[in-house]
Amino acid sequence: MMRGVGRTMAVFDCFSEDRPSLNLQSIANCVGLPKSTAFRLVQSLVQAGYLVRQDNQAYCLSPKFLRLARLVGVSHDVRGLAREVMEQAAMASGEAVILNAVRGRERVCLEVIDTSSSLDSIAKPGEHIPLVEGATAKVLLAFLPGSDLKEAVGYASMVSGQPCSQLLSELERVRSAGYAVTHGERVVGMSAVAAPVRDSDDVRYCIAIAGPTERMTPRLSEHIRIATRAGEEVSRRLGARASHAAAV
Repeated sequence: MMRGVGRTMAVFDCFSEDRPSLNLQSIANCVGLPKSTAFRLVQSLVQAGYLVRQDNQAYCLSPKFLRLARLVGVSHDVRGLAREVMEQAAMASGEAVILNAVRGRERVCLEVIDTSSSLDSIAKPGEHIPLVEGATAKVLLAFLPGSDLKEAVGYASMVSGQPCSQLLSELERVRSAGYAVTHGERVVGMSAVAAPVRDSDDVRYCIAIAGPTERMTPRLSEHIRIATRAGEEVSRRLGARASHAAAV
């Protein structure tokens, strides 16, 4: 039974914004099944109302998913989905774990889990902070779509005094690595590691581990692993496709 569920989920994961419809052979290739087996699976999903066969013989997801998506939105919020993961990350790291969201030119602190010393002066739920400095800002900036990125980088450059070209190069490194690390950039004596959280296939949130530099630095590689894995797990809970966490 679990094998069948896994195959069904694999079919759904074949579809994306770039591939909203697929023919049978493409689905079979994507899930790694013989065409005959894929046909039986796809037919079952058509009969159940989850797939629609189009006039060109390709398949697409049915509007049934819209109803299910609305139910998800009503039942959950990102804080509720992330809290358990954040608590585990806080216990593993021994430092504060912070969930942030991007809102225009600002980042908004959604949740803070702190098992060490109080970081109230650094992050408070509901607080709006300019999207300029710090590991969280760099992650959220790095994954902005093109037009938003240009405007946000221009603003960050104006506020920080860092040249746009230098900032863009730094953000490219963050995208490539899948995380950002800063030491004393926003608050002297404090370090942070931040990793992206994907809502569907977009990065709208970020999980950061923050603490005193003298404590963070000796365990930096471990903190990076904890942060990136936490980001991946929350992303999975939000319905994002699996991606490879950075190896350190």
